[in-house]
Amino acid sequence: MAHETKDNDCVVRLSGSLSDCTEQGIMEACAADAKTIVLDFSGMDFMDSAAAGMLVRLAVLASQGGKRLRARGLSPHYRDVLRVTGLDGAMRVETAEITAGSARDEGNWAPAVERLKVPDMPPQARNINVNGRRVVGPVQGFGQMWQKTYRLNIDKPDIKPSDAIAALKANFPSFQPPYNKFYPSAAGIAPGEIVLIDSYTPGGPLSTGVLVLYADDVSFTFITPQGHPESGWVTFTAFEEAGRTVMQVQGLARAGDPLFEAAFRLAGSKMQVRIWTYLLQSLAQHLGVEPTVEVRAEVLDGRVHWSQAGNIWHNAQARTLLYVALSPLRRIFRISKR
Repeated sequence: MAHETKDNDCVVRLSGSLSDCTEQGIMEACAADAKTIVLDFSGMDFMDSAAAGMLVRLAVLASQGGKRLRARGLSPHYRDVLRVTGLDGAMRVETAEITAGSARDEGNWAPAVERLKVPDMPPQARNINVNGRRVVGPVQGFGQMWQKTYRLNIDKPDIKPSDAIAALKANFPSFQPPYNKFYPSAAGIAPGEIVLIDSYTPGGPLSTGVLVLYADDVSFTFITPQGHPESGWVTFTAFEEAGRTVMQVQGLARAGDPLFEAAFRLAGSKMQVRIWTYLLQSLAQHLGVEPTVEVRAEVLDGRVHWSQAGNIWHNAQARTLLYVALSPLRRIFRISKR
């Protein structure tokens, strides 16, 4: 990562893997009086979902420091990545594209689509509140931005990071608590696939889903559609640390609308912690290791975005409650048509 400052613009040249950079490193590389941070992507050939999270945190730090973000030197592939993650809403993207060799991550990202299209799914899934929706990242949400991290140490030397991720992908629905039902599409957890969700919350039934935003041998990421309780993503990663495999779940999101923000502050945040803790404990039991899960939560941005209050129109909880309430009428209508 090289940089130079000119006319109050700090130009940061990215090369190789964006995962090698940190938001603190980029901020520290730029002079305090720089008004704009320009990220030059022209030398970059790898970006995973963890790096996308770094860009979200960088956008928050830049905004808090009164700085703007710009992106330039984007290949068509990375322009699509910024679009599908919603990061093109956190920085001004210069229109000029570069023609570059194939990036190492091209097969790992979901394609950028305007609207989600749900394929054939298990018949027991309600299958509402996903089809035709746009995906929304933490930039588009309403509430405070939280980063929540859950870690499970896997003290078995024969279990490698790729083994832990493979076990989680294969058993993801069965590792959920009883009130959470996940229904992956036929291709499973792969880039661009849909996972439908039927859950029961303190507010009643809730049907929604996620898009598999990114997936490789040691990680995968879900991003939310409009109306989901959160706007953002959750990443499941396995890596080696101190000679052992660590399985990590990290959410980076805001509540989607004012109702969900209130719900999270009252009870939803604790319920979310229970869900991902249960998931990792289920994985630990499957692998035969100690089910001790460490949880860390921090507010990255305490502000709420009133400009996004209109997200309440797509609120999946309200729409699910209405759907369930009208179910008897739909059954009567179907019978009358026979």
